[in-house]
Amino acid sequence: MPIRLLGFMVAALFLLSACQNMHSAKPYDYTALKESKPRSILVVKPTNSSVDVSAPASVLAQTTRPLSEAGYYVFPVALVNETFKSNGLTSGHDIQTVALDKLQQVYQPDAILYLDIADYGTKYQLINSQTTVNVHAKLIDGKTGTLLWQGQRSLTQNSQQNSSGILGMMISAAATQIQHKVSNHAYDVAGDVDNQLLSAGGTNQLLYGPYHPKYQLNQDAGQH
Repeated sequence: MPIRLLGFMVAALFLLSACQNMHSAKPYDYTALKESKPRSILVVKPTNSSVDVSAPASVLAQTTRPLSEAGYYVFPVALVNETFKSNGLTSGHDIQTVALDKLQQVYQPDAILYLDIADYGTKYQLINSQTTVNVHAKLIDGKTGTLLWQGQRSLTQNSQQNSSGILGMMISAAATQIQHKVSNHAYDVAGDVDNQLLSAGGTNQLLYGPYHPKYQLNQDAGQH
């Protein structure tokens, strides 16, 4: 078979596969979110499926900014968390089982954001380190419990190895491990995950909230 013909066939198969993947990615259905029109969001402590006990606090602490910039009022997460603590609820699992009517009595939120951390932390290898944060989000109506929106984001960052040779890479890896342990690199990655997951304006992301200039545009169009 001529090389040109073989190359053409490979390219055709690649394009066909790409088109199939594009058609399989359906746009998110925002009907429930548009009908609910939440103005305020209560973010509760995440459940944690990772082995790092610091994960829930790290993810929770960095949720306010992207949600606020998306146009929503966010109940102060630190104060909310302290309220749960004062009532004997310290784990994300226990907090997320609190009945909606109880949350309505205290906060009267339009929507509640539940988060689950599937992975969080840094794994160290001989000449490399890998930091991964994986978070799932679910936004529900604060009165009815109807699912309004859900999403997931995962980020993995490898330590950069600019040194040449095995010795240089080992020295660089050791320095990176010390730096990450001191600075808690996973916290920074969690912030990036929160920003990507909870921002508005992207494909299948949250719609803009009522305090954002583009809110009415989203309500009219229903899509980003």
